Parts: sequence; C-alpha cells; structure tokens
Amino acid sequence: MSLRIVLAASAALTLATPAFAQQAPAAPPAPPAAPAPAPAPTPEEQAIMVRVEAAGEALQEVMEDLEPRAAAVRADASLSAADKETRIRAMIAEHQPVLDEFNSALQGLMLIKAAAEGASPEEAAEAAAMVSTMVSAQITQALVTGEDPDGE
Repeated sequence: MSLRIVLAASAALTLATPAFAQQAPAAPPAPPAAPAPAPAPTPEEQAIMVRVEAAGEALQEVMEDLEPRAAAVRADASLSAADKETRIRAMIAEHQPVLDEFNSALQGLMLIKAAAEGASPEEAAEAAAMVSTMVSAQITQALVTGEDPDGE
C-alpha cells in the first residue's frame, strides 16, 4: 500500500467531518451570485498541514521498508496464516512511533477542520479518533493481506 492511498483515504475522511459529527444535513443553500473566495489558511492550519506533510513523508519511508518485508512473510509457505500476521504486526510495531506521529498529525487536522465547520469539541474529538483508528486499520490490513483496502 502506498502513501498515496493512505493520504487519499485520510483526505477523504477529513472532508467527511460533518458525516462523522452525525449532524442533520442542512438545507441546500441558495446558489451564490458569485463564488466566495476561499479564506486564507490560519497559521494553525498552515502548521498542521506542514506537520501532516512531514509525517506523511516519514510514513512513506516506513511503508517502503515494510511492504517488501511483509510480502516476503506472506509468501513464506512454511508459516501459518496466524504466524504470518503475528510477524507482520511485529514489523509494524518496530515503526510505531512514525505511525503514531502520522495519526496524531491527522487527528490535529481533523480537530481544526471539525471546529471550523462548527462541530462541538466532543464531536471533533470523536471524528479525529475515528480517522486515526481507520487509517491504522487500513495500513495493517494492507500489509497483512497484501491487498489494497481501497481496491485499487
């Protein structure tokens, strides 16, 4: 699984913040006369984006290490499926600080986005935790099974 997939999934989840907040859908707004210019990112938003990018680059390096190693374990016919999964999870654990930093950066981004969209602090925290859990599960699934979680 490439970082492209992880980041695409993360971006999709970030944009889905209102869905995570479980708010009732708002009535469609009247079409604007002219599109409003996008607000400039705040210094906090800029800082979190730099952090997400740096964490993503570090995760890319980890995935480049883990993917061939996991493939070798999956191809080892002498191991049971349970042994393969255990070994791959142990390899993932070797890089847990990098995965944790990526998830933490994503959570920070989710908190900012959710707050900007009017979510309560509780809803924002719930959405951020959900994204982190989903990304970690996708990475693990992809390495254990060798399948792309997005089917690409």
